[in-house]
Amino acid sequence: MGRERADGCTGFRVAAGAAVVVGAALVAAGAFAPDELPGRVLVMAGVVGAYAAVVADLRAVAAVAALDAAVFVGFLAHRYGELTGSGDAWSQAVAIGFAAVLGAGYRHLRSIGAEARPVTRITGPESGVKSASRKRGRA
Repeated sequence: MGRERADGCTGFRVAAGAAVVVGAALVAAGAFAPDELPGRVLVMAGVVGAYAAVVADLRAVAAVAALDAAVFVGFLAHRYGELTGSGDAWSQAVAIGFAAVLGAGYRHLRSIGAEARPVTRITGPESGVKSASRKRGRA
């Protein structure tokens, strides 16, 4: 799942994820009023879940999810970048982590399905449908 190869591109993936997070924060701030935290956290969680479903590097997904939660708490829930304050914002930020886990799980399940070799069916002239995975002839 995130172990295909160590190619050194984690930093680029985190930078791309950070740009996506900032864009999502701007959309959430523009679309929802400051007191509508559930709507704002839904936008942020959706973005990090989609990011986790696309990116296979789990280190990048974890870093982007942490950044997403910090941006939500610091700028969308508490203004001016404050990460301290009431625990209500942090309890809502749990949805962001949950969305990251769901996205990574979806990516993993999709990769399992891509690795499985499908059994192809071919039609034979004698008796209809035959399986291509069976050995033909006698050994």
